Amino acid sequence: MDKPPGAEGRQVSRRNLLKSAVSASSVTLIPLATSSCSTPIQPSGLVISAEARVILETFVDRIIPADDNGPGALDAGVVLYINNALANWNSNETDMLVEGLFNLARASRRRYDKEFSLLPAANKDALLRDMEDGKIEGFANSAQVFNRLHRLTLEGMFSDPYYGGNQDYAGWDLIGYPGAVMSSTPDMQRMGSRLPPLHTSAYGSDYDGD
Repeated sequence: MDKPPGAEGRQVSRRNLLKSAVSASSVTLIPLATSSCSTPIQPSGLVISAEARVILETFVDRIIPADDNGPGALDAGVVLYINNALANWNSNETDMLVEGLFNLARASRRRYDKEFSLLPAANKDALLRDMEDGKIEGFANSAQVFNRLHRLTLEGMFSDPYYGGNQDYAGWDLIGYPGAVMSSTPDMQRMGSRLPPLHTSAYGSDYDGD
C-alpha cells in the first residue's frame, strides 16, 4: 500500500508495542472518547500510590516509548489517564491492577535483583513479554494484568485529551487523526494524503490544542 505524503518515518509500528503494533488502520479505540467510558469525566484524586506510579510509568514507557518521531506514553499523559480511569469508570479494577504492578516489581527483584524501573530496556521487555505470556512464577494473573494495562495505555495515548491522556494531541498526530470535526471537505476526503492536524476535542474548545 502506498504511504501518504509525509508519512515516512512516522509509522507507529516502529514503536515497541510487544506483539501489538498500532497503526492508523488497526487502532480500534474510539478517538472521541474511550472504549471504557462514554460519559464526561469526573474530577479525580490520585488512586495510584507514588511507588506504584513509578512502576506504571516504566510500563507505559516501554509500551509506547518516545523517539525521534514524537512523544511517547509518558509525555502524552497516559499515566494521568490511567489514574482517571481507575478513579472513575474502571474503579473495579484498581486493586487488581495496582497489585499486579507490585507483582511485576517483585518479579524484577527476583529475576534481576533490581527494581523494574532501573532495568536495561532489554530486561524490561523480556519481563513484560513473560508477563504477557503468563510465564511469571507467583504471578498467576500476569497476562490479565498485562492486557488491561496495555489496553489502558493505548486508550490514554489515542483517546480524546478530555480524559487526561493524549496531551498536546501526541497520539492523534502519531496516527494522522486530525481531531473531532463536524463535517469534512472534499480535500479532506481525498485518498492518499495526510490530513492537517486540527487538534480539536469532541468536548469543546477548552480542550483544543494549538
